[in-house]
Amino acid sequence: MRFLPATAFGRSALVVALAVGLSQVLTLWFFARNAYLPGIREYARLTVLQADLALEPDTGRRPAAARLSEATGIEIADAGREPADDAWPLLSRPVVSRFDREVEKLLDEPARVRLAGESKPVLWVTAESFGGRWVRVPMTFFRDYDRYLLLGWGVTIPLLSLAAGLLIARGLNRPLKRLERAAAFVGRGEPVPRLDDSAGPAEIDAVNRAFNRMASEMLQAQRDRALLLAGVSHDLRTPLTRMRLTAEFLDDADLSRGIIQDIEDMDAILDQFIGFIRDGADEEPGYAQLNELIEEVRGKLDGGQIEFAPGEIPRLMVKRLTMKRLLSNLLTNGLKYGRPPVEVTTELEENEVVLRVRDHGPGVRAEDIPVLLEPFSRGDAARTLSGSGLGLAIVSRIVDMHHGHMSLNNDPEGGLRVEIRLPVTGRFVQPEALSSRVR
Repeated sequence: MRFLPATAFGRSALVVALAVGLSQVLTLWFFARNAYLPGIREYARLTVLQADLALEPDTGRRPAAARLSEATGIEIADAGREPADDAWPLLSRPVVSRFDREVEKLLDEPARVRLAGESKPVLWVTAESFGGRWVRVPMTFFRDYDRYLLLGWGVTIPLLSLAAGLLIARGLNRPLKRLERAAAFVGRGEPVPRLDDSAGPAEIDAVNRAFNRMASEMLQAQRDRALLLAGVSHDLRTPLTRMRLTAEFLDDADLSRGIIQDIEDMDAILDQFIGFIRDGADEEPGYAQLNELIEEVRGKLDGGQIEFAPGEIPRLMVKRLTMKRLLSNLLTNGLKYGRPPVEVTTELEENEVVLRVRDHGPGVRAEDIPVLLEPFSRGDAARTLSGSGLGLAIVSRIVDMHHGHMSLNNDPEGGLRVEIRLPVTGRFVQPEALSSRVR
């Protein structure tokens, strides 16, 4: 199950925000418990005591009531005087409600508490035992804090804490972004600058050192593989050439043609192996018109079997020779495994150049389509024909190199349809690592 937000930066921001919010709530609770609650309880007791002294028929308690009123400001209002019930400010509501509960607890009976907006906030309290009289209680225990002070504490502190948390998260995410970009280079087999493994946190430096070591070993392994394949190709072509010369002097013409055909197939397979290993990584990109490249490749093949309908498309930043290899593999694949004519179209759709190639063969089974882009994978229609199974795999790798998207489908009217979408950009877009895509 995937949780939102998906990025480490977003998750860090969310965690920091929750932590700051929880700390603010706990601070408010602690402040209320230790700053307001003791004063509320004390004044509730003094209010009940003043009512008991001043409203008692025994006049001997009146001097004590007068001294308490002088000391605290709590006094009995004149008979018949009833305060107006003002709306309680939002900040005062918890205080007034708590005062009401404390008075009711001490009197053991319901009480009525009203907040009057005089020059200073005043509570008016009455109960059935007060005989209809009201007790006036100045809210000296309640400090109405300045709104700007509250705004600064409630908003500025969380924002500063959140900004600090995001800066920390950004500092941790930047090395990961550099690692991601470096991994994309490694995935293409291209040289990658060494990651700094001495200036960051110890954990990040350890990861960078391991990555640098891995990238160096992978690059060396790829060079060794390419060198080995080039050597094998060279060593095999020499005896193949001798075999072809020998076959041309055979008396049996049919046998000679069969051997020469097999040798040509083996030579084509070797070319595909070399093409798959090299994949154009060492070629510099440049602007090219895809329609012109298609015409060039079409001219080298049987043009009468290829129907091309060019559309109005802009130039693309591509690797020219590598793109021609892609087109050659697509058209050859359509002619060899499908049936002519092979239809080729180009058009511009939503800032993407769309190339479609369709043959008129039997198509492929639906379950074979997902694996046709894998190296050495071939559909059932190709089992009896020669080939390496690398044609579409090479095409897929070149499309990845140009940040495009490739899809295979059986056309409703018959045949296999290949659709390639290439983004229109002003520069060559470095591809992602091939392993990052699920084929």
